[in-house]
Amino acid sequence: MQSGTPEQNSQKLKPCRYCKTPIEKGLRRCPVCGTLTPHSDAKTTTIWIAVILLVVYLYTLIRSG
Repeated sequence: MQSGTPEQNSQKLKPCRYCKTPIEKGLRRCPVCGTLTPHSDAKTTTIWIAVILLVVYLYTLIRSG
């Protein structure tokens, strides 16, 4: 028997980005399809890419004088 209300249980689950199976938020691998970091957020990934590009840009500015 599950504890908590259905609303609380749904807050603990998030769909896998590949197979869309609801899984716990803290898992690093989807138990159904085996995807690593199944909850990787597109927003988080976009932010990291922007930060890396900014660092590379600043590095090239400093190096070129």
